[in-house]
Amino acid sequence: MSEKETALPKYQLVKDYVLAQIENQEITKDDRIPSESEFSKMLNVSSITVRKALSELVNEGVIYRIRGKGSFVAANQTTISEKASNLVAFVISGVEMYDSSYMQIMKGIQSFLGKHDCKLIIEFVENNFEEERELILKLIQSGIRGLLIYSSDPVAAKSYLNDVRKKSIPFVMLDRYPPGYPVNVVTCNNHDGAYEAVEYLIRNGHTKVGFAAYDFHLSPEVDRYNGYSNAIADASLPTNKKLLFLEKELDYDALTRQIQEGDITALFCANDKRALEVLEQLTSRGIRIPEQLSIMGFDDFESSKFAKVALSTVKQYFDVLGFESAKLLFEISEGNSYGNKKVMLPTSLVNRDTVRPV
Repeated sequence: MSEKETALPKYQLVKDYVLAQIENQEITKDDRIPSESEFSKMLNVSSITVRKALSELVNEGVIYRIRGKGSFVAANQTTISEKASNLVAFVISGVEMYDSSYMQIMKGIQSFLGKHDCKLIIEFVENNFEEERELILKLIQSGIRGLLIYSSDPVAAKSYLNDVRKKSIPFVMLDRYPPGYPVNVVTCNNHDGAYEAVEYLIRNGHTKVGFAAYDFHLSPEVDRYNGYSNAIADASLPTNKKLLFLEKELDYDALTRQIQEGDITALFCANDKRALEVLEQLTSRGIRIPEQLSIMGFDDFESSKFAKVALSTVKQYFDVLGFESAKLLFEISEGNSYGNKKVMLPTSLVNRDTVRPV
């Protein structure tokens, strides 16, 4: 195919220029656009070409003309994204695309968007913040209706969130958010879910309850740690720093010795990933679960019920998380929400086989 055949018609260049100006809000409703002669000089095209482009824009309802005064952006013209875009982007920066929790979130988002004639674009990044940032900056140039963001590093995300705001693109963060930075976010009640789990362990006679983090820089884990700490304090139990495992790498040999010496009888894990890893590592070292150590997780992944010892955990409802995030995004984009909202969803305790009374 020749260059001549693939080139855009010149009148389309004029149309695209006007549409881009509206899209970027450089001109808004009732603003005057350049005249035919101004366009001819500006874009180096003939007046006939300009006239054809402007006639099409009039027919499409994008502009209107007033004899003797010129052409103006139509009063009912909002922005191209509001008029034409029915696309919502969901950006996930995570470990595994087909993680059951991600799939449930997507299902919830689709459930809401399907009722509002919108389509979902899913963009997955392999837990890499730089790729996440570049992807977001690219998406906000594409005229999408809004963004749903599941970030690998919410604190660092503040850098690109400022750019999203400048573009006036609605966004909602899912599960995690940058502390002290005002955003719309939907998450579960991490504090109360953790509190309930630790309280349950204490009711079962456990007074030496540890806490194991996974990604302690994330706001949900900090909230879960605070729930753990408050439950310990409210039970008048001492805080023992030797029972806090806040690093990504957990020393399982040292933990095994603590269990064997009776220094710890229960472990609350910040998520099911950590809990299932603990279960695997300790059983391979000869520790009997739950006879020697009770384990409690958080999330209730699909695989948790099928572990070698079915995991007791705190269930969060990922499909509801997705649905409510999409719902909040629509409230923002349609002007039915003001300020920044933090929506907290309830959790429930799921007692299986990894917890037993002392």
